[in-house]
Amino acid sequence: MHEKGIEPDVQVYTSMISWHSKLGNIKRAFSLFDELITIGLLPNAHTYGGLINGLCKSGQMEAVEILVNEMQSKGIDLNKVIFNTIIDGYCKIGKINDALKLHVVMEKKGNRADVFFYNTIASGLCKLNHFNAAKRFLFTMVEKGVSPNFVSYTTLITIYCKEGNVLEAKRLFREMECQGHMPSTVTYNSLIDGYCRKANMKEAHKLRVEMEEKGLLPDVYTYTTLIHGHCVVRKVDEALELFNEMTKRGLARNIVTYTAMISGLSKEGRLDEAFRLYDEMIKEGLTPDDTVYSSLVASLHST
Repeated sequence: MHEKGIEPDVQVYTSMISWHSKLGNIKRAFSLFDELITIGLLPNAHTYGGLINGLCKSGQMEAVEILVNEMQSKGIDLNKVIFNTIIDGYCKIGKINDALKLHVVMEKKGNRADVFFYNTIASGLCKLNHFNAAKRFLFTMVEKGVSPNFVSYTTLITIYCKEGNVLEAKRLFREMECQGHMPSTVTYNSLIDGYCRKANMKEAHKLRVEMEEKGLLPDVYTYTTLIHGHCVVRKVDEALELFNEMTKRGLARNIVTYTAMISGLSKEGRLDEAFRLYDEMIKEGLTPDDTVYSSLVASLHST
């Protein structure tokens, strides 16, 4: 740093450590941390927080625990940002119990749980398919006086759609808007998926039109969900129209999109089109899965 004319202090080092951590360059971040120690500077909570953030993003929770112990041995308290970062890190690797234990410590230190904490735990529970527990956790949040945000609403809407309760999902969707939380593309995708699961393509398309009217562009997930929904109700031509529309909009079709379309065409006995898409998928560098092969083989046997 001296060579670049930068006077090294804790704040400068902390900024550099945080920057490298965010970029995923953990080795460089630790190198700067060691350099800081070598020249006699004392790291603070923000310095450690930068390292912890990078480690949590890469799932290196054991290394995080070592740093936390080091902080505590030096009398450096964890702040709320660090607590939430570590809790998020545990949730991302499915260690919900560890996240909840840390939350207990967090509250004992006087850091009240906020909406970020509740959303993080609920999201972690959803990844483990513990949907009822996730709902209860978000309900508890409201009971404790913490207001839900658009992430909270989107999580609940997604859960209800997966459970087949699109009426409650739609109610929450409208409540969300009334509370001033604008639905995102992810929110719309969840509700569209819910209606597609119910084979209610009319409502699914209404939502697609609505989201575009609000300036939200359908993404690959939106189109793939609608394509799959149409194929399930055997409206393959409508699915193909959407499939082709993706190219016009510059959206790259993924393995799930191709699988849904090939499966739909195969079930209708439209083998030439199904095999054409199979060849196209290979040229795009996508590897067919068992579902694709099963659909094509089944259609050959039925002819």
